[in-house]
Amino acid sequence: MIEYRLLQKGEFQQAFDLADKVFRKEGHVSMGKAFPQVFSSALNQSYGAFIDEKLVSFIGLVPSVLHIEGAELQAFSIGAVCTEPDYRKRGLANTLLQIIFEHVNKSGASVLFISGDLPIYMKQGCTYYGKMNQYKIHPNDLQIDEDYTVRELQPYDWFQLRKLSQNRSIRYEQSIYEIALLNEAAGFASIFKMNHKVLVAEENQELKAFLVFGMPYQEKENIDSRVIEWGGDPLAIRGLLAEAIKYGLNSLLVNIPAFETALIQQLDSLEKVQEPYPGTVKIMNLDLLLKQLRSYFEGKLEILDEDEDHKKLIFKQTSIVINNQELEELILKGNKRFDPYLDSFFPVPFPFPQGLNYV
Repeated sequence: MIEYRLLQKGEFQQAFDLADKVFRKEGHVSMGKAFPQVFSSALNQSYGAFIDEKLVSFIGLVPSVLHIEGAELQAFSIGAVCTEPDYRKRGLANTLLQIIFEHVNKSGASVLFISGDLPIYMKQGCTYYGKMNQYKIHPNDLQIDEDYTVRELQPYDWFQLRKLSQNRSIRYEQSIYEIALLNEAAGFASIFKMNHKVLVAEENQELKAFLVFGMPYQEKENIDSRVIEWGGDPLAIRGLLAEAIKYGLNSLLVNIPAFETALIQQLDSLEKVQEPYPGTVKIMNLDLLLKQLRSYFEGKLEILDEDEDHKKLIFKQTSIVINNQELEELILKGNKRFDPYLDSFFPVPFPFPQGLNYV
């Protein structure tokens, strides 16, 4: 008989082993080390399918709070979805996914983020979302700004780094400890066999910006790296990108969300590709999401129930009625069919998912 339930404290080693078997190869660090929130007995969120007390399928679940200007969203992310090879194609992961949907709905979260776009997710209503510019920076593409002193992060920098992190209007909620923990774990970078390097830009002993990027476990020349997270003054961030490429990198891949217009202007000289965010999202409860976004829409737009299946959008002394599906698309992707005024706050600017909080 198959038992579906939350993992218990003594069972997480089985989860480490299963995830490593499915996702890791020689030279990778363990998933348990790279994703401490996914495999956390303290959070007690992740689910498994057991046969005779053996874990045969697993889905990691991580709660988070998203700050979107003045709004706070309660959200979940899933990752490390894996099944023992001998037990695949039995619907185990799909059953776990249904249980997780129920868990998310009970919790008061309004959205669920998924790191992948496999059919198992798309069939459940997950979809692409967000807009970003992708840059590939090479040596000498950017000039270093002489106004800032650039150095590596030091143990006495945490208060100032936290301040820079919290000053971002679109972000995951992060304590000092969480930033430090996730920086050390280097979850997304570990996929590429990389640790994190953190650079800061300083002026008059005050941090103006920080940049987190990947460095390989084994030093080698002409490597391709990725920027993981950043914050602070856009001009200073540009300087940090110029400095980072000097760490023996052949290229540095940077994905900048479309809402970060000031930073995009700083990179205007570079070639870019416009893409949706990596991964997918599912709106779990539209009415709850609108309630949690109320502060974001305040003074811009009022959204009222027209009937069970439609909403009325009131703005600029006018109104339109759209169905719930159209509104979800507007929130996640934007829509050129409606008044251009709505483009200023749709799609809703969700934080970039492949940062420190990647699941």
